[in-house]
Amino acid sequence: MVIDAAPMQARFLVRRGSTDWMVYDRERKGPAQLEKDGRFAEKLTKEQAEQIKQRLTVWNSQPTSG
Repeated sequence: MVIDAAPMQARFLVRRGSTDWMVYDRERKGPAQLEKDGRFAEKLTKEQAEQIKQRLTVWNSQPTSG
């Protein structure tokens, strides 16, 4: 029996605001945070948002030690 899984959606995506760009976090349902209790990834240029998205994607794909 073959089960077709839905394609996995990326957690982080770059979105355009009214005047600037942000990195949206689907898990938080809002702007991504660069670190716990840190600043939000908003009010950015498109280039800054793309770079931050890439960093967050890499950080969140690394296994955690515990």
